[in-house]
Amino acid sequence: MVPVTGKVQLHLRRLWTGDKGVGQPVLMFHGAAEDGHIFYSHSGLGLACFLARNGCEVFVPDMRGKGKSWPAINQNSDFGFHEIVTEDIPALAATVKRLGGGREQTWITHSLGGPLVAAALARLGPEPLGVRQLAHFAARRQIRTAGLRRRLMVDLLWNRIGRLAVSFEGYLPATALGLGTARESRRCFLDGISWSTREHWLDAEDGFDYGATLARGRWLRSLYFASATDRAFGSPDDVRDFMHELGHHDGRMLVLGREAGNLRDYSHTGMLTHPEAEQDHFPQLLDWMRE
Repeated sequence: MVPVTGKVQLHLRRLWTGDKGVGQPVLMFHGAAEDGHIFYSHSGLGLACFLARNGCEVFVPDMRGKGKSWPAINQNSDFGFHEIVTEDIPALAATVKRLGGGREQTWITHSLGGPLVAAALARLGPEPLGVRQLAHFAARRQIRTAGLRRRLMVDLLWNRIGRLAVSFEGYLPATALGLGTARESRRCFLDGISWSTREHWLDAEDGFDYGATLARGRWLRSLYFASATDRAFGSPDDVRDFMHELGHHDGRMLVLGREAGNLRDYSHTGMLTHPEAEQDHFPQLLDWMRE
């Protein structure tokens, strides 16, 4: 458990094989309506387990209020992206830096975890946080893609019905709505809509301009995965826009799907959870990390 404040503790799972403390440190960040299980299962499947079997030392947190982190999200939860960016991510990075002997880290994200990590790096910089490179799965900030699935899943179910549920419950009951596996606090839910719909990328609490800050600097080398059939929460077009928004950098993007030679047309979460991913694109990530 990683203490953040007197009231908040984040659960951090550590996976490794062989000698503890010698593998390349990898820190993973899940997205909205998820917890750390998007990256691993107790049966040994998932990206975190794959990397641990291949010599990495992997750290998978449950973000604030999710999974085994404490306290769990409820109607009284009063935190948003500002606290995650300025408190939680730096606390996790410092813990992994200490446990990993100060070695440079690779950060891997899914979905909304991508812009949250980018926001933290925009504020503090990669060196204080100990980051060398980034890999993103279905990471996007804005949702611009058109189509029926986007209108149903994003505009209707997430934005409209989700907003009604938040007004009634005080938080987003994502599991009950079929939108994920973990609750979202009211402020995180509203911050997520703001980030995905507004042109300017600003912090809701202090107005910090993430977009302008990132545009002035040079970004870390990064690898981006997108699924060709994800037309709602992480379409290839939206992932590409996010890559460009981060400014000049060594950025490579892989669009997964049968037409590209992959074994499957993966869903938004299936690109991480499908058993065949270990034979399909996970080795490509490992090769890139070792370059």
